[in-house]
Amino acid sequence: MTNRQYAAKKWLNRMYGVANHIESLRRKQEEVLSSLSGIGKYEEHIPGSDPNLTESKQIRYSEISAEIEKQLHKLHKEDLRTLEVIEHLDDEEQKAVLIDRYLNRLPWNLIISSHNYAERQVYRYHDKALEKIWPLIPRNEIYESMEEKRE
Repeated sequence: MTNRQYAAKKWLNRMYGVANHIESLRRKQEEVLSSLSGIGKYEEHIPGSDPNLTESKQIRYSEISAEIEKQLHKLHKEDLRTLEVIEHLDDEEQKAVLIDRYLNRLPWNLIISSHNYAERQVYRYHDKALEKIWPLIPRNEIYESMEEKRE
């Protein structure tokens, strides 16, 4: 892999962390929701129950939901920017491979099977596409994505 391809790949991968963070938040949200689902409207009448616990869980659920929305907005915005760059490619197969890998975030085995090409051919499309999009990526963003990976 050339330096240009590596830099383009790092730029395309920049949102994987955000996507993983969203999934983590969704799991936390489900945990809080499941702990709330056992809480009925009559809980306050149960001796020894803590009404503040219910309220704190509801607040936590709202906070997590707001953070998910914020992260989804960020992810969507960056995915649109990524798509704009990918759309400049002339080769439809190269576009499809990059979209599947970096926007749909599919693993290689699914990409290979869905395109009905040999594994090596899919990687060739990928590598050629990385070389072609490198000039389209703003230089400051390439350097930022490279720095983030080093830290």
